[in-house]
Amino acid sequence: MHSTDGRAALADRISVYLRRGDLSRLTRGHPWVFASEIDRASGEPQAGDAVDVLDPRGAPLGWGFFSPASRIAVRRLAVRPDARPFQVLARERIAASRDLRRRTCSGATCFRVVSSEADFLPGLLVDLYEDRVVFQTLTAGMDRRKDEILAAIDDALSPRVIVERNDAAVRSLEGLAPLCGVVRGTEQDARFEVDLDGVRLGVDLLTGHKGGLYLDQRVNHRLVAAHARGARVLDAFSYHGGFALHCAAAGAASVCAVEISDSAVRAAQTNVGRNGAAGVVSVVEANAFDFLKSADAAAARAATRPYDLVILDPPSFTRSRSSVGAAARGYKEIHLRACRLLGPGGRLATFCCSHHVSRDAFERIVVDAAADARRTIRRAESYRQPPDHPVLPAIPETEYLKGFLFEIVE
Repeated sequence: MHSTDGRAALADRISVYLRRGDLSRLTRGHPWVFASEIDRASGEPQAGDAVDVLDPRGAPLGWGFFSPASRIAVRRLAVRPDARPFQVLARERIAASRDLRRRTCSGATCFRVVSSEADFLPGLLVDLYEDRVVFQTLTAGMDRRKDEILAAIDDALSPRVIVERNDAAVRSLEGLAPLCGVVRGTEQDARFEVDLDGVRLGVDLLTGHKGGLYLDQRVNHRLVAAHARGARVLDAFSYHGGFALHCAAAGAASVCAVEISDSAVRAAQTNVGRNGAAGVVSVVEANAFDFLKSADAAAARAATRPYDLVILDPPSFTRSRSSVGAAARGYKEIHLRACRLLGPGGRLATFCCSHHVSRDAFERIVVDAAADARRTIRRAESYRQPPDHPVLPAIPETEYLKGFLFEIVE
């Protein structure tokens, strides 16, 4: 791995000057400087270089790492000049992030330790699974400093196993190639089981989504499952069966887990066996859209309501503002079908993981879908991302996961 201290002396560092215009987003603490906002530079910064950010008059607005291949040209690490070596800064911030989780995630053994901008280390993700760590460096600046990051992770967490999981598509926007592998330990060490609130789940740090599991739903699994006792449950977009297995453990009468990926289906079936839930949970390999449409048609023919609790936790339907309209149509479709599968007293637990779709907009989509299904719904609970995925109000992008529990009134 390439190593650099990440911070040249203040006098030697290249500066980028911003164009005249509205700088309120930056002065309020948002860390992104877009390429279109840069007027000129005092030199020729290269990918991953540390640069000072100056306003049009030359007043300092902080410093960050330069990304010439990205629309986000600079991601600030600090809002004021700072000559500390990056290794020192990384150690301090990773330790502070660890301490925050110890305060807010008491008793948890699996959680996100560093959440990029939300922990003032843009482009760095670090997840802890008991004594194993998986990390991602998603920007040129962080990727150049993996040695310093690994040293800081060692100091803060002393993990037995470290896995690099740098296959995220977003790296291509930084001109970075995909790279995955075990930094410490063996490939066998990267595949193991964990206990999340009494449910045993298999983890593969080398291939699993989001580095292994959807840790951002760790708390919501338990909250939704509290409504599953005695219920007939449909868990659409089930992945490895997180919601399904928590519902089974909570006393669900039956659970149908729907997942389109054959590898995820196999993992979910293995998890069903791990938890002795074969008599309750069935795993179906199908496109959730097609499954919901077919189930809706069958329910209409039989004049029945086959489920008491439907859980919708799809992947993001949009990764840009330009496709929000198409995403809204997709969200409305699945909610329309889900509402028709539920009778009075039935419950719909639903989630959206795109920050481009606001909480209010998402709720309006569900309300409109319920109206089209001729259902009246009542909001019973609201869900958010857990404390290990902190939210900074000045950075709206840090708040992405939102969810609701609705009850069918009539």
